[in-house]
Amino acid sequence: MIDYVREDWKRRLLEASSEVTNNVASVKAFKGLHREQAERALYFIQMAKTISSLGLSNPHERSALTIEPSHPIQTEHLDRAFKNLNLNQLISKNHKDYKLSLLSLEMLKRYAPASDAKKMIENGYKSALYLLDPLYGFAYLPKNGKIHNHCFAIDIWSSHLNSMPGDLAQGLWKNRSDNMLSGGAFAARFLFETLIPQEDDPIKQASHPVLEVNSESELRDVMQSLKSCAGSTPGVELWFRGQGRDYQTPDRSIISKLGITPYSNIRESDFTPSLYRKYDSFLDCRENYENVVLELAEWVSFANKILSDEGKYNLKVQPSGVAAVTASGLESYQRGLILQQYGAPSAYLDITHDYNVAAWFATNKCYISNGKMSYNDYCWHGKPPEEWPTIYVFPLVKGLHTYLDLGSILTGSGAKRPERQKCGLLGGAGNLARNYCARYLGMKIRLGPNFKVSSSYHAEEFFPPEAEDEVLRYLKETCLRGRERQFPLSELG
Repeated sequence: MIDYVREDWKRRLLEASSEVTNNVASVKAFKGLHREQAERALYFIQMAKTISSLGLSNPHERSALTIEPSHPIQTEHLDRAFKNLNLNQLISKNHKDYKLSLLSLEMLKRYAPASDAKKMIENGYKSALYLLDPLYGFAYLPKNGKIHNHCFAIDIWSSHLNSMPGDLAQGLWKNRSDNMLSGGAFAARFLFETLIPQEDDPIKQASHPVLEVNSESELRDVMQSLKSCAGSTPGVELWFRGQGRDYQTPDRSIISKLGITPYSNIRESDFTPSLYRKYDSFLDCRENYENVVLELAEWVSFANKILSDEGKYNLKVQPSGVAAVTASGLESYQRGLILQQYGAPSAYLDITHDYNVAAWFATNKCYISNGKMSYNDYCWHGKPPEEWPTIYVFPLVKGLHTYLDLGSILTGSGAKRPERQKCGLLGGAGNLARNYCARYLGMKIRLGPNFKVSSSYHAEEFFPPEAEDEVLRYLKETCLRGRERQFPLSELG
């Protein structure tokens, strides 16, 4: 079966490349780009038409994209391309450190016809490239001596506003960067006001509150208080994520004062999903990019086999709301959970509704070699608080926020790994909005140097062997275990 899948996709990719050769006239649509760059743009556009059949598209944001590149410029030419934007030289010199990128509106228009790209081009934004913040989906557009910004990951939030009284919606829109990107922090300060000291400074109000705990009993007391507070507001569910340290977005304080990423006056946790952590390194070489597509196609093929046998008829009806998804969106979540849990990258973020599970993952460090995982206790004595294990708290509401729980996605699939981890997925992220999930973060709980986990949890509990996990057993019979693979099947060593 797998040979058929790979050969079928090789044929599709070859046909996509042939379309570029046969459609040279379209190069003229990319004014301002060198011919080679324009042909690369056409190549990615043709590839996107093929990639759409993977069924991994973003079910919430029409412009966020999945694995479609935002521009056609190769790494060796990026410095020159940034310099040609005629922005402050800090940006052209340090774009990599700031994690900034480029956007071709013409490419986005072809990828996502329902996006705002077409309208923006018609309104006079016809430069070949614009500055893009791929963490948050903001493009920066010079016009009449000023720099305007436009967010391409705003569909859900706009739907929220449309459901509100006009005066309230208008007020929120005026300060949209804070209200959209710090919505989770504001919610936490409202829900947990008895636990969090009052803050009058507007900058600190928009920052995520941080608590420190030094023992399991202290953590248990805090969690009980959080759940009690959340329980007073109908529909709120508390979800958690544990990490060995709190990875941060880049320090952009200097350029934020210049009007570029002005919302970056607050540094946030970086929740870039696994699909985008090494994504840019695959783009320079067509062969590397196509290999990524081929591996994802194989993973999706096996995921569909699992879902067609067990999962699709078990999908739960979703609550109504601005973040409710269609049947195809639910299936995208299903595939995402299988990929994310068993070794392939996805655009989703793992979350759990059990804080004990989050605490275990925060205090155990994972090592992976050729798909074999091992977990060891993490030692953080003597490190600054930013490098302490952290439990993230997400106050979420079904139908209102972009997440689904395991019971809605994979009931009856035989996938024990996500079941044992009491898993859910937080969605909405894409290649144009990689840190999308940060907007839903409510607060952080840092585990102090004296914190110890005394529970009987072991790695085998969360990553059961094939004798217990039907999905792992099925996937081990496939080619996904190959050492030469970019995304091999993962299991405990």
